[in-house]
Amino acid sequence: MAVLHFILFLSIQNIFATEIVSQESLQADIEAIEKALSKHREQNPYIVIDTQHNKLQIWQNNQIVHQAICATGSGKVLLHPQKSNRWQFNTPRGLWHVQKKVTDPIWAKPQWAFVENGTEIPRLPWEFRRLDPTTLGAYALELGDGYEIHGTLYPSLLGKNITHGCIRLNDEDLALTYQLIDTGNRVYIY
Repeated sequence: MAVLHFILFLSIQNIFATEIVSQESLQADIEAIEKALSKHREQNPYIVIDTQHNKLQIWQNNQIVHQAICATGSGKVLLHPQKSNRWQFNTPRGLWHVQKKVTDPIWAKPQWAFVENGTEIPRLPWEFRRLDPTTLGAYALELGDGYEIHGTLYPSLLGKNITHGCIRLNDEDLALTYQLIDTGNRVYIY
């Protein structure tokens, strides 16, 4: 978007640098610039996540269509007491895409969830005690590498950096996000 604003600035600067122009000529130039910019605007809805302020926005046609308070990664580090495993719980920055949309997701708990609770890690990845059908809420949007936008059991903690890296939303915001966003849509995280 900054590049588009810079192009617009240079175009307007060129208009005024030449000579005083008529209002009709200026209007025609502005319309031509807006037409050129519209080709670069994102047509599909996309998500922007601000991890510092824990805000999620859904944009479409250069407008915010929905805003929500979310929770993002805590940045904390967890060490395995007997092994050299180390986990840092950050929400990853950058451009992501919604890989998959899931209704009634089941969380397959990773090793760190057991280490964090001080319980024995199951040996097999499909053991029943790894499966949790309630923690993620009614929907999940998978971003890849184990990161998701999903629900929360603790809506009072939204607005804080308290997650293990995923982005959490309350039930209403999650349902609307699930409805507005499709597989393949972009997710910008900063």
